[in-house]
Amino acid sequence: MDLSLPIEEPILEFTFLVIVALAVQLTFRKLPVPALVGLLIVGMLIGPGAAQILTPDPVVELLGSIGLLYIMFLAGLEIDLDVVRDHKREAASFGTLTLILTFIPAVGVGFLLGLGWAGAVLLAAAISSHTLIAYPMVEEMKLLHRRPIVAAVGGTLLTDTAALIVLIVVLQLAGAEDGALGWAGPILIFAAVAALALTIVPPVTRYVFDVIRTTRAESALYVLGILVTLAAVADLIGAEDILGAFVAGICLNRLLKGREVLFEHLIFAGRMLFIPFFFIETGMRLKLDAFAEARIWAMAALILAVVVAGKSTAAWVSGRLFDYGRLDRVMMIGLTVPQAAATLAVTTTAAAAGLMDEELIDAIIIVIFVTCLAGALATRYVGRRLAAPKSDEDLGTERM
Repeated sequence: MDLSLPIEEPILEFTFLVIVALAVQLTFRKLPVPALVGLLIVGMLIGPGAAQILTPDPVVELLGSIGLLYIMFLAGLEIDLDVVRDHKREAASFGTLTLILTFIPAVGVGFLLGLGWAGAVLLAAAISSHTLIAYPMVEEMKLLHRRPIVAAVGGTLLTDTAALIVLIVVLQLAGAEDGALGWAGPILIFAAVAALALTIVPPVTRYVFDVIRTTRAESALYVLGILVTLAAVADLIGAEDILGAFVAGICLNRLLKGREVLFEHLIFAGRMLFIPFFFIETGMRLKLDAFAEARIWAMAALILAVVVAGKSTAAWVSGRLFDYGRLDRVMMIGLTVPQAAATLAVTTTAAAAGLMDEELIDAIIIVIFVTCLAGALATRYVGRRLAAPKSDEDLGTERM
């Protein structure tokens, strides 16, 4: 067995990744910072841009690709569709606002950074989305019932779906040779596939669970089969596999939430194994010396300014429209500023297509670091104040 660096033996690679993921999870467990930030940092430190312990070879890439699919699957699975339906006007308004107020200036920043039209639009799609990394904090503090939080969660469904659809359209347009039909074809076909899946998968799943009475392991394997099948179909028809994974989560959303043990086991499997590998593999893309480059920090600052301004303005305007308190608006900002799942999904796919260069990817990963850290800290601070008993004076201050 070869023990030289970088590690190339598959079993050693897997062992090292498991140990690293465990160490990060234990270290960050009691910190206000999400563990994914630690995984990105560790990935950077052990990757080819630093210690060169690992390289992004087929083993690491495969684990990272599965992790990305699982992230998008969980994004569709964890959204409370019933709550969003009950507050659809607020969710749609906030989602539309944050999409428009972030997307339009982000396109301008993309052109300012020298990107072509495709790269600029994909940059805008990436940072218009948001990832609810602080959702577990809000759930733990029992604040999920608050209308502003429901609006933020529902807005995520809209922005992430829009980001993935824009990704498909742009990739098809950028490589199409047959005009509009070249990009419209995969979209229309996938729309038909998604409609068919939303119609067929729930009753079939109900039959598998209730009539066939599969064991818990068989049920989990069935769910994984639905995930990878829809992802593969999306990829085969010219769409993106991550959009197929997202639709799989939506298809199984209500059914799995009615089976709490299976649902928790699926969440556990993703967060324990697949997702950490994706963030480590993403961190390996970042070179340590990128932090010494003033140009990369300048790019990151421009992107960060658009993210914060767009999400903050959307939260404040929504607060005025629907009479949210001041702290609730800050909570919405804390929840929606973080960039992670959909952002990485769009940027890594765009980079693979040659539409974004390494410097921009480095800048975006810096933005992910900063927004995940700031969003988590803001959510924890404001959440504790909202969860604490309020005096009349405090309530009056929140409404300002």
